[in-house]
Amino acid sequence: MKLDKNLALNFFRLKNIEARHFPKKLAGGKKPDFMLFRKDVLFGYCELKSIMDYDFFGERRDSTYNKIQNKIHDASKQFTSSNADHTLPNILFFINHSKKLNYGDLWLVLTGQAMPPNHNSDPIDIRYLRRLSIKGDLLNIDYIIWANLNEDKTCFVVCQRSD
Repeated sequence: MKLDKNLALNFFRLKNIEARHFPKKLAGGKKPDFMLFRKDVLFGYCELKSIMDYDFFGERRDSTYNKIQNKIHDASKQFTSSNADHTLPNILFFINHSKKLNYGDLWLVLTGQAMPPNHNSDPIDIRYLRRLSIKGDLLNIDYIIWANLNEDKTCFVVCQRSD
């Protein structure tokens, strides 16, 4: 969506980062949306994933957590096709349009835990994290940015991978 791409471009511009659309002509599979430059030096890649209200596939409804997990998996494959050696950082940028979702849904997928105040010390559901770990998807993503567009003003949350 054009609105989402403009939001990402403006987000990076405010940080003195130029996000350039990835050339479509390059071979090697589907590429991330943007190459990130600082003073004309390539320093990273960014894949933009939009989250809309629930999608329906025939009779089956895809759960929120499966949807987020699948978007992470797709982004990981795109980063691998352009940054196979992972010599530069990969940034996954979620733009959430749904009033039913928030950063806590991403948090549960990444940690298996609910966000505070419902957080306890034991993971409650690690199946999504387990699937991402088995596929090695999280190793290809260095930062995740989550932007909520369903509020009066846009809210950004940034998280960094910890090894």
